[in-house]
Amino acid sequence: MKMTETYAATVAAVAPVILLVAAVEINNRRQRVRELYEALAAPMGLIREMFRGSGDPSAQQVERIVQQVRETNVGARAGFALILYVLSAVAITTLLFLAELASLLWLAGTPATPDSGVALFCALALGIGFAWVAYAPMVALIVPISRNLLYVLCGFRDYQRFLRLLRHYRSQGALSAQSTPDSANP
Repeated sequence: MKMTETYAATVAAVAPVILLVAAVEINNRRQRVRELYEALAAPMGLIREMFRGSGDPSAQQVERIVQQVRETNVGARAGFALILYVLSAVAITTLLFLAELASLLWLAGTPATPDSGVALFCALALGIGFAWVAYAPMVALIVPISRNLLYVLCGFRDYQRFLRLLRHYRSQGALSAQSTPDSANP
């Protein structure tokens, strides 16, 4: 496949449309992502705190956290889907931005002719504009989760330990299976 003027012009015309739609989609989902993340971060914090004390938590402590996790109505699948959505949004936006910039720079050609400086300036200005349009909602999407992302990611080890403890207490009959949230089902 060769880059032709027609192909570059098509990319330069289509990429911003897709990029704009992606930016609108990201912006529309921003509040839902924020809500899901905050709901996911709260139980993860409780689970991490539970293991910071000495010894293994009691069946009552595990039961209390299971109930709090259940009340959030957010399962582990929703949390992972949230992370995948954010990562895919960043990847897609970046790819579209780079494709747009590459096609505009190719169309601009080399700066050997007097008009090429203007074309290069336009390509860079449009590229920066596209980046701003796409990344402003992206930043609004990422900022709420970035504050505690490391905390939540580090908490997955404690979450796995919590699930093992939950299965243990269930096998002993110390916990009821009905009070277990879907995210904690083994």
